Amino acid sequence: MNDENVNQPSNLPEIRDIPEFLQGDNWFPVPTDGLYLDFTKPYVPPRWTLSHNGVPFAKVGDLHVIQGKSGHGKTALMSQFMACILKGELGHLRYELRDVPKPVVLYIDTEMSEDDTIAVKNRVCCLAGIDHKQPSEQFKVVRLRETVDTADRWRQILKVIYEVHPTVVFLDGMLDIVDDYNDQKECQPIIRKCMKLVTHYNMSMWCVLHENPTAEKMVGTLGSVLQRKVTECFTVVKHKHDKNYPTMPDIFFQVQQPKARGKDLEDWCFKIDNTEDWGRPVELDDNGRPEEPEDREARLLIQEAQERFSKIQWKSAGLSRSDVDNALLQQGVKSKDRKQKLLNTAMEHEIIYKTGSKAHPKYFFKGLNPSDEVKDLPFDAPENNNESDAPF
Repeated sequence: MNDENVNQPSNLPEIRDIPEFLQGDNWFPVPTDGLYLDFTKPYVPPRWTLSHNGVPFAKVGDLHVIQGKSGHGKTALMSQFMACILKGELGHLRYELRDVPKPVVLYIDTEMSEDDTIAVKNRVCCLAGIDHKQPSEQFKVVRLRETVDTADRWRQILKVIYEVHPTVVFLDGMLDIVDDYNDQKECQPIIRKCMKLVTHYNMSMWCVLHENPTAEKMVGTLGSVLQRKVTECFTVVKHKHDKNYPTMPDIFFQVQQPKARGKDLEDWCFKIDNTEDWGRPVELDDNGRPEEPEDREARLLIQEAQERFSKIQWKSAGLSRSDVDNALLQQGVKSKDRKQKLLNTAMEHEIIYKTGSKAHPKYFFKGLNPSDEVKDLPFDAPENNNESDAPF
């Protein structure tokens, strides 16, 4: 026997060219049947569960995740996904599995109280147009909060999936099916099992996982492994009185997609309508992106022009350019360029207008049009004249 095979395990046939540093790994007896790709097998395009504004996402047979900080609307976003699947459409969301006309949604809650779970059920049913007081063959809800042992929870999840045969599973939340979310030896196998599970049942699974309080990353090793394995990752961010979103409600939720293996989705937003006790998520028309710096500057300039020109004591005969400059100076606007910028903005957005010749223009405040026959105007009505309203 050659020297290179001296340390060869006794259960291996005599072979040549085994690198010495790999001889102790006992790799040779491992079967490789079924590992090689069959080149004759045709490509099958992905089947997507959902779309938003025509962009598909949530591939069948894969894992997906919704992440966010506590109280930032993760379950509210998930409620919209569930309702859309059951109803066929919701806002800009669409259900895409036309070959599955009666999808079955399984919602598994691991942490909330029974009342909170009922509220989620009611919310989904109302959004989907289903009677929330009657059992549904297409919408099943399971609670695991009272199950103490983590291993038992996982077994219960496997059992209800077997019983229900869902089209989509929503697991809220992922933390409660592991004992230590920083134990890689525990976290990796459970995620691999989830991946094999969705492939076997030809379904998709959504997992909900919290973010770290001080970072925009999912908690622990569990979050790191899940981030690498999922097809889509959605983040929900709660905004309160955010000045960067001047057209949005005081409280709204922004949906972002930091990871996608398909097409990227634009951000979108929703608010909570509290006409029902359990709240109704309503998608907002705004695309969810904050103002660009130049847009914000322009908006603030318009607001300033409106405020400053409304404070000027306008005369029925109008004001000359020097009168306008002096009025702005009295308000603290000293820069000649700033005065010109305010004047141009006010003209462009029809806050003021001018008449008269180019050499001797007269300016009027449009919000208090002196041609209006209103008694409480702060000036006398002007005399009629035939001068044109030439643009500035």
